[in-house]
This record gives sequence, C-alpha cells and structure tokens, in this order.
Amino acid sequence: MRHLLAVAILIPVWSSAADFRGFLDTHCLDCHDSEAKKGGLDLSLFTDEAAVMGDREVWRAVYEKVESHQMPPPKDKSQPTEAQRLELMAWIMDIASRPDAELGVADPGNPVLRRLTRLEYNNTVRDLFELPMDVFMFPERLPLSGKAYFQPQKGSLGEVVEVSVREYGLKYPVLLPELGLPGENRAEHGFRNRGEAMNLSPMLLEQYLSAARDIVSSPKLPQLSAVFRALIHDPSTPMKAEPVADEQEPNTWTASKEFAPNLNLPFQAKDGAVSTLDYQFRFAMQTAVAEGTGGVWDASGRSTVVKAGEPIRVRFGSKSLRITSPQDLWVAGFSTAGETSGESLFTNHEKQQKVLTLDLAIENGAANEGITELAVCALSRAKESGKVTLTAHFTGGGSSALAHTLITGEGVGNTFFAFRAPRNEHIMRLTLDGSKFSGNYVLFDDLAFLTNGATAVATAPVAEPEKKMSTRAKRAAARERLAGFMTRAFRRPLDEKTVERYVEVFDDALDRDLPFEEAMKAAVAAVLASPEFLYLSEAGVGRGAVKPLANHELASRLAYFLWSAPPDDELLHTDLSDEAVLEAQTRRMLRDGRVRELSESFATQWLRLDQLMTAKPDPKLFKGFYSGPQGKVTLHASMLVEALLLFETVLVEDRAILDLLAADYTWLNGRLAKLYEIDTATLAKTTNSNVLIDAKQNAKWLRVPLKDSRRGGYMTMAGPLTVTSLPVRTSPVKRGAWLLETLFNRPPQEPKVAFALKDEPGTQSTPQTVRERFEQHRDKPACFSCHVRLDPPGFALERFDAIGAWRDRDGSQPVDARAEWHGTAFDGPAEYKAILAKQPHEFTRGFIEHLLSYALGRELRIYDMPVVEQIENAAKADGWKLSRVVVEIAKSYPFTHVRP
Repeated sequence: MRHLLAVAILIPVWSSAADFRGFLDTHCLDCHDSEAKKGGLDLSLFTDEAAVMGDREVWRAVYEKVESHQMPPPKDKSQPTEAQRLELMAWIMDIASRPDAELGVADPGNPVLRRLTRLEYNNTVRDLFELPMDVFMFPERLPLSGKAYFQPQKGSLGEVVEVSVREYGLKYPVLLPELGLPGENRAEHGFRNRGEAMNLSPMLLEQYLSAARDIVSSPKLPQLSAVFRALIHDPSTPMKAEPVADEQEPNTWTASKEFAPNLNLPFQAKDGAVSTLDYQFRFAMQTAVAEGTGGVWDASGRSTVVKAGEPIRVRFGSKSLRITSPQDLWVAGFSTAGETSGESLFTNHEKQQKVLTLDLAIENGAANEGITELAVCALSRAKESGKVTLTAHFTGGGSSALAHTLITGEGVGNTFFAFRAPRNEHIMRLTLDGSKFSGNYVLFDDLAFLTNGATAVATAPVAEPEKKMSTRAKRAAARERLAGFMTRAFRRPLDEKTVERYVEVFDDALDRDLPFEEAMKAAVAAVLASPEFLYLSEAGVGRGAVKPLANHELASRLAYFLWSAPPDDELLHTDLSDEAVLEAQTRRMLRDGRVRELSESFATQWLRLDQLMTAKPDPKLFKGFYSGPQGKVTLHASMLVEALLLFETVLVEDRAILDLLAADYTWLNGRLAKLYEIDTATLAKTTNSNVLIDAKQNAKWLRVPLKDSRRGGYMTMAGPLTVTSLPVRTSPVKRGAWLLETLFNRPPQEPKVAFALKDEPGTQSTPQTVRERFEQHRDKPACFSCHVRLDPPGFALERFDAIGAWRDRDGSQPVDARAEWHGTAFDGPAEYKAILAKQPHEFTRGFIEHLLSYALGRELRIYDMPVVEQIENAAKADGWKLSRVVVEIAKSYPFTHVRP
C-alpha cells in the first residue's frame, strides 16, 4: 500500500483474544455488556478479533476514552495500570492499521462526492473568468479590505504590517452585488466542506441555475473578463476596441483611488439634505474605483491654470470625467491650508471670484452613464473663515444645496460635502459659492464621483474576419471554445459525448434565432449549473477495490485543500504520481498568494472565529470592548486579525505548529495593546474621536515579543476567549469544551444531566466565584468523568475575563486558576501551557486530525489513526514545521487514493 508505513509501537501488542477480553472483563463489561449497555455501547459482542474487525469503528472511541482516563470512570476503585492502558491502545492501533476485511487492503475512506462550498464556488467562477474581484458577497469572506502584506513567496511577514478592516456587513467590490447563495451547514465538530453535511435539493439546484444565468447576463462580466469576451464573441464580427485616453493630453489627470486620505476632514456640511456620511462614502468609493465606476480628482500638481472653457479630464479606466468651467481654475498649493490629499488643491484663479461653476459629463461611458453621487472637500484656512455653499444641479431640472461655515485654521475646519442624484437622474453641474468666505480665494480638494455605469475595458483590435460565416462554421467555433472552457470548468479531460451535450444547448438557442453571443451565454450558464461543475467527484484510475487518484483528480483535491479554488494550469499538467514532484508542487502552492484561503477558511473555522462577530459582551460590564461614537467601534475586528496574523506567520514563515499553542510573540494594534496592558511605544493606545483616523491608527500591527507566558498562542488570545464566554461572564465549561474540541480534537460528549449556572441570590453574604459555583455541579457522579477533562483548562483560563483581559479577581473574590492535568498540578494559564508544550502530542495530533479532515472533506475514521500518527512522526522529525504537515497530508494514502 502506498505511503502507509507499519505502525511502530514499543508497547507489546496482544497476540490473542484472551488478552483484550481480559481487559474488558475486568474494567468494561460491568457497564458495557448486553444488559447495562451504558451509552448504547455493548462490548460483550466482541468475542474475538474477527468480531472486532467486523465493527472496528467503535474502538476508536474506546481508545480515546481509555487514553484520556475518562474510562473506566475516574471514581471507580478498580483502575488499570498505565502499562495496561498502553497495551490496549497499542492493540487498537494495530487493529486500525490492518487491511479492511472486504477490500483486502487499507481503507482510504468513503468516496467523497461533495458540492463546492459557497466560498469555493465563488473562487472557482472568479478564477475561471480571471476576474479581479469576487462574484458575489458572502459572510465567509472576511471583512479585510487589504492584504498587501500577505506575500508568502517572501517567506516572512516582517515586523510591522498594515491590515485595514471594513465595517462588517458593508458592501465591497463584486461582480453581482445582489446575487446570493445559501451557505453550508457546518458538520458537527468539523468543517463546511464535509460531504456528509451537504445536500443539493431541487430548490438549491434552481438557485445555482439562476445564479449561472445572472453571471453570464451581467453587463460587467464581458467588460471585466477577457476570457468571457473571447468565449462568447461572435466570430463573424470584429471585436470592438474601446478608445484609450492619451496620457499626454493637457489638463488630464488619472483618477485617484483614495478619497481624502489625509483624514483631516472633521466636519460634514449638514445645512441641507445630507445624502451620505463621510466614512460610508469612502467605502463606496473604494468599491467604485475597483469596479471602474468612479474615482477622485485630487487636483495634484503645482500652479496649473485651466482657462475658462477648457476641459479637465479625469480618467478612470478607459472613461473620463470631463469638467468644464466658465471661470479660470487654479491648481496650486497653499501654505495656509491643510489639503485633504497631497499638497495641492483647486481654487479660483482670479482674486475675489469665489463663485465657481463646474459642468460635469462622462466621456466614453456606457449608454446613459452619468454621475449619481458627488463629494468634495472645502478647506479651511489660517486667518480666514466664512460660509461656503455648494449646489448640485440634476438632469431632471432640480437641485440640492448644502452650506457650512468654515472655522479659522489650517485644516481644522475642513468640511465634507456630499450629494446624491434623485432616482434615474444624474448630477450635471456643481456650483461652489464662497462669496461669504473671507479672503481672496475659496479652496477645495478631492472631487469624488460615482457613476451608474459599468467598467469600460479597452480591448485590442483584431483582424477583420470574413463577414459571412455559415451556421456550421459558427457551430464549429462554438464547439472548440466550449471544449476548452469545459475542460477548465469541469477540471478534467472531456470526451466528445460530454462536449456535445452543451453544444446542443448552443444549437437550441440558435434555433430560437438568438444571436451567437446569447447562444454561447446559454451554453456557458448550463456549464456553470452542471453537477460536473458544482461537485468534486473522484473515480480513480485502474482496477481494484482501491485506486490511486487520476492526476486531474489529485490536482483538484490539492487545490481545493490549499486554495479553496481550482487547480492552475501548472498543477493540472504536472505528473503528480511522483512523490517528489507532488511535494514540490505542494510547496509551490504554499508560496502562492491564493494560500490565504487556508488561513481565512480553515483556520477561521477551526478556531470558531466565524462566531466572533456575533459575540456581544455586555457594554456596561465590559466597556473596554466598545469605543467611538455610540460605542459602534468594537474589538471584534482586532481580535480576528490577531488570530489570523498568528496563523499566517506560521504559514508564511514555515514555523512550528507549536507556535499556535504557545508562541513567544503576538501581533498587536493599539486597541489590543491597551486590552492586554502591553506597553508598545509605537502603537496608539488612546481612542481618536475621528473614527477614520482611529481606524487608520489601528490598521498598524506590530509583532511583539512576549515577556511571559500568560499570553501567546490561541488558548490565551482575546478572540477565542471572547467566543467562549457569555455576555456577562466567563464560562469555564465553554472554554474547556472549546479547548478539547479545537486544540485536541477530542470534543466532550453531550452532558447527561442538564445544568445551568443560576444567578446568585442577592442575600448571599459572600459572593461565589464562577469556579466555586461550577464545582458544586461537577462532583455529581454522572458529571465527574467528563468534567475531570473539561474543567482544568476552563479553570486555567479563569485568569481572563469575558473579553480576554487579565484579571486577578472574579468580582470581590480572588481567581482560583489551580487544577491538575495528567497528574501534574498547575496554577494559571502559563503553567498549563507549559505542561502542554512539554508533552505536545495531544495538540499536534489534534491539529493534524483537523487539517486532514479538512483536506479530505470527510470525518476521520479508525483506519485514519495510523496515517495521523505517520504524519505526526514526520512533522516531529522536521521540527513540527507546518509545511511538513501539509506535505505529508498531500502524500498520504487517504489523500491520494479512493475507494470507488
């Protein structure tokens, strides 16, 4: 069998049925025979090893219970010796490694036929059409507006990174903002990509069909995707070339991507109809710039005079905003003003002519494209002040005016003016009236605009083809294009019969007198709604009960494991049957930027960080969690980024996975540095009243060495600590359960006795800590066997409050963080982590099991136990490097084989 080594165990393995039966008779059958059958488990059925092999899955649970000392029950007087426990565990591992009785070889696991997750569907369509953005918005896409720091090919994150986070729920650039698909149910103790947790109901299939039609019908798709344009273009007509603006034209600017980046915009004009808020407009502008539907004229340059009537052009994509004015405009720098971007602004050129008119139009745009939203910054000046009024004029004949009195001072009175056109109208003119502002000049900066059009993409002209083409010739062109497209969409070689089915869709559309492009769109939509596109299936190659995966199947399995996306051409066309080549390709993929999905998908689900944004600590009890106006700025995003940065550091720098357990460093911004009470001189720990400045300050993240072990690793990180707390207090049980399930992959069983921690009676003279109240419950016989494992980590983490801040007291009582783990006493999280770091097997095995289950898209079984041990041994020999874990998973027997 490929890759599967014999399990080397130093403990003697029992050689007869009497050996394991003796253990069962002495320690198990009182509770687990045919009469008692506690927990629904009857071990008396297993009279010999043949019976064990006939139903060996149950022995995985036996292994885990015996190893963790949960069974026999800790309060039983008769306990096996440690040597006896190890002998039983060695025997179970031997059973796990044996060939399957029916297959005759090791079992690689149930065949996986699973649907693409919502994330994978998005990424697959995006990569298929080479789009620069997501297809639609979905919650799994984390609210990170920039990840320029994530460059795995460099092998280091550096010591300082910038991570901008958009407001959760705010729109971001996508192809189809209105498109939505339902998310996946998360498998119990697992991930969203687990095949057994998925379904494809007729209703869901209809939604995918509707989504496919929406995608191919989007007017933005042919403009954003050269792949799609070439795919659907009618071969009998020339491909049109969009005009490209001449960069040497006078008075021409390239639209800036940022609106007022200096963040010195303390006021907003509200004397009139307010259409949008400053920060909302900024995010809308980021989306528009990415989509080519807007930009900013930042008036960069020095002492440029634009004569009356001469047009100013602001290029965005291949389109331009044309600005003309009957007055002379002056682009210049003023030492008495604080520009909102760069070092220049625009103003009146003639002294005292402080009323300006700007006529606005879109050139080279889509039909009926115009400005729907407009914003501009009015600048305050030293020694000058006064009222400024701006009026937007609409194509329907109406107008809207805003006024604000600018206070004296360089930049201190800068004011944001914003307008929105009525529905189905455009902004055609802007009047800037500074006649009541003192001084000779009225100053403006950063004129920003949003349009109702789509991106116009310049395309190279092509040779004029013959004007007449037969239907047969067009069908041949369609067939050739569809065959190439479908090979990439279905991620496998295709036979003629499969291609013909989709050519028939094209034929049917032509028969209904649809144009060539519409017929191709119908065929492409059918491809995107096909089960062969929506599902990942593997049949293997050759004959036999177990087969190695075909090259394209292994390429897809590896790509969706590491990238949550389809394989690229290099991976598809590389022979992966050679182990050395497979390892080289895996390492190449780990250095590709698409591996960010391993962090944002696997790590987020593994750590339960997808639940973080729904955590709502009580604002009265945990004031430090909230800041800004009305407390709308929270620590959610900071906690999320800290957790992601740790995983990405280990991933990019190929560090030991033990860092995830107990790193001697962490990443902090100002907000978390304040929460953790860690002094870092370069981080701002005070909240700025300007939300945008505060956000910019806290986008700076610093890698900070830790002076002690109370922090470091996920167990003592604010994000997981908050997720595992209640709104008003900590929860040792939730924290203990999280640690057992997440770090060790040994989730506790459902409680046999319902229990709720009730509020203390107000008459109690000495308030109890959370721990004291829980201990009254855990001493019950029905609860003790679980709580002996559940409580120690939960009690260790009682040193942290419900948002992860360190504390020495729980209310008026001192925190008691003492407990015992595997016979070793500890006090607090640092000592508990030291025990785990010294004997990391529980963590390393749990992490590998989680990652292997994610890679396979299925629940692990008893026959996977030897594979996990093999990967763990290889990782240990290589310093626990994350890359070694990933490589060994990619080369493992269950990853490279399939049972049809």
